[in-house]
Amino acid sequence: MRILTSDQTSGADAEIESATTFFDPASVRETPFGAPLVPRLPLRMRNTEILTIVYRSVETAIARFLPRQLEPTAALVLVHLYRMHDADWFGTYGESAVQIPVLHAASGTRGVYSPLLFVESDGAVAAGREIYGQPKKEGRVELGSVGDLLVGRLWRNGIDVVTATTPYKQRAGTADDLERHASFRTNINLKTIAAVDGSGASVRELTARTLEDVIVHEVWRGPGTIELRPNAQAPVHLLPALEVVEAFHWRADFTLAYGSVLETIE
Repeated sequence: MRILTSDQTSGADAEIESATTFFDPASVRETPFGAPLVPRLPLRMRNTEILTIVYRSVETAIARFLPRQLEPTAALVLVHLYRMHDADWFGTYGESAVQIPVLHAASGTRGVYSPLLFVESDGAVAAGREIYGQPKKEGRVELGSVGDLLVGRLWRNGIDVVTATTPYKQRAGTADDLERHASFRTNINLKTIAAVDGSGASVRELTARTLEDVIVHEVWRGPGTIELRPNAQAPVHLLPALEVVEAFHWRADFTLAYGSVLETIE
């Protein structure tokens, strides 16, 4: 009888084909065994192109999206539309993150909380949910220039729920400019995993993850616009845009690493 150990499970196809008996489930960290959907971190994301819109919203609307353990630090919302051009494991895909600047007072952690996230890659959806507790769902993202205008769109259920624009590369900025309004390198999430017996949540945690080894290749800043369209499965419109503060078009490399538990919620 042959039992596979943890260091033997890295050879995916070879291990499955060569196995002569059952594998040891205690050695498995990802499923399906031999061809996992969720990778082990860290992952390097290269040449990621991003349109970021910072806008002012309604304080009461923001509060409805936040766990009571978090305090909003500004009446601002950030919407990022990404094109991942070269991501370890996942390849090329699009993503859109909605973020609210917050403070977790109990730990003194400042960052941005993610109430909504949309991704094109099934692996990125699973990894975000299983590792960090990010509320990722399927969505389609477009980002590109139309003449002298950069246009980003998020689609869900055939509806373009977000349309964002900014002039195309007309005013250069710096890496420091990106976090003038809110620091978003640290992402805070509410991680919940339902108990299999239906009794509630077997995991309920506030988690934090910080982007590592960030290299910003270029930054462009300027005015921006954002339109939010109603969709019950992608309710970005419930964070209404009162005023666009600033827009950024930037390109960077960064590393996704494991994070930490800020608080376990009983």
